[in-house]
Amino acid sequence: MNWMSKHFTFVIIPEGNQSVRRYRLNRMMLVLTVSCILLLAICSALFIYLFWDRSDRIQKLEIQLTATEADYEQQLQSKRTHITALQGNVLQLTQQAQSIERQMSEIKQLESQLKEIAGIKEPAVRISSSAYNAETSGQGGEEVPVPVPAAASDAGDAVAAKTMDSYSDIQANMEELGPSLKSTISALLKHQHTMRITPTIWPADSRKMTSQFGYRRDPISGRSSLHNGLDIGGRRGDPVYATADGTVTLSERSYPHGNNILIDHGKGIETRYLHLNARNVEVGDQVVKGQQIGELGNTGRSTGPHLHYEVIVNGSHVNPLPYIQDASKDVSEGEDEHVQN
Repeated sequence: MNWMSKHFTFVIIPEGNQSVRRYRLNRMMLVLTVSCILLLAICSALFIYLFWDRSDRIQKLEIQLTATEADYEQQLQSKRTHITALQGNVLQLTQQAQSIERQMSEIKQLESQLKEIAGIKEPAVRISSSAYNAETSGQGGEEVPVPVPAAASDAGDAVAAKTMDSYSDIQANMEELGPSLKSTISALLKHQHTMRITPTIWPADSRKMTSQFGYRRDPISGRSSLHNGLDIGGRRGDPVYATADGTVTLSERSYPHGNNILIDHGKGIETRYLHLNARNVEVGDQVVKGQQIGELGNTGRSTGPHLHYEVIVNGSHVNPLPYIQDASKDVSEGEDEHVQN
């Protein structure tokens, strides 16, 4: 304690005539002063160290942040490019979808024409919108979450590319299908027209053949002769039908044919109906397949009510039986009645 109570005297002698200055400090104050100076120096050094260390870290963080911003900017630019490409793909898909929709509409029209030509009637189906109303209809089922792919962008690109390829394939097939359907319609129309002018139906309601085409013993003279048609037995007044579309070129009463009608169907095909009770058409009339043109009768050289039906191809009589659909049904033969020469 005595050592601490001792004093130190500091003398400052300035230059010139200035007075000398003396400072008296005890040892304790000196120690405290030196300690404070050392502590201040240490704190200053520590502060400077921390300051420079913090500055270095900040600089490194700024460099890292700049690099991160550049990377993010690059990624953003890549995303923008990708979005632009996707927008282009969507536009292309939309245009392809619109084109396919137009072609589908054309194909549906062609399909409707085919069904109309073929005589196919579509059932009327009416779907009530209330069937899909959650408030008026029951709904349920297990809830299955939609899976989210890990690489959604790559998956989206793959799906878009696959969809575009599928659309292209579908569009190519539809472009081929359209002309094919048109060709089919054209062929069907030609076939339908050919069927309309081809005598393929029975000329009467009766299916009873009393004399077939070919040589036979004449029921009146008894001599062998050529029978150039079919005799179909029936009742007087039964309807007689045109077996194909055509134009009436002859409608008269004569012997031995009685009341008879000749129809020109085009392409060298004609049909003739003899021994009618009545004629319902005149020369120049246009008739359609299945239209009643007269009545079955017993006029001319005939032994009883029947229809003598002939098919003439390029001026020559042919057997009508192969032309008639279902000609084998309800057929009986007999030359003992209802025949003509």
